[in-house]
Amino acid sequence: MSPTSFPPNEFWDFSSRLYARDGVAEASLALQDRHGIDVNLLLFCCWVAASGRGTFEDGELESAIDRVAAWRDNVILPLRDLRRYLKGGAAPAPYQLADELRRVIADIELHGEHVEQLILSAGMTRLGTGSFEAHRQARDAAVNLSRYFAILAIGLDEETDRAALRILVSAAFPSVEDWLVADWI
Repeated sequence: MSPTSFPPNEFWDFSSRLYARDGVAEASLALQDRHGIDVNLLLFCCWVAASGRGTFEDGELESAIDRVAAWRDNVILPLRDLRRYLKGGAAPAPYQLADELRRVIADIELHGEHVEQLILSAGMTRLGTGSFEAHRQARDAAVNLSRYFAILAIGLDEETDRAALRILVSAAFPSVEDWLVADWI
């Protein structure tokens, strides 16, 4: 299956646009590296709010985490580990060949991330019938993100973690004033 054969998906489209915005990739990867969080679930927290679904209902976020856990553990994380191992070469393999393999693994990893997002969005059966007002959506995204970190029992550090989450929410909802986002995160 080539990446062009994926079915259309609003969550993937939202994530692709958001991830490409200034600072989002760096902030998301910093949270991933610091706490082992799933970037797809960070993006999912924002998408649920942005799609008019508001905040997670009881059990929805836990169910989403459970739904992708085996995929993440058995596909995404091993691919990421392999890609990182190959970064900078993997002697005795020639550097150029190891780097070419790393790029192929990165493409496969992205393919796996896409599959994970399809799994997440398929599990969200509740329709987006809530608020489409940016301030409300941004606040709902902040609540969803806070719930995600609470479920994982991760305390947020003001200087690094909260700053990264503010970048993510501000990029997802650029019309919302930064001071409000800072208030919510």
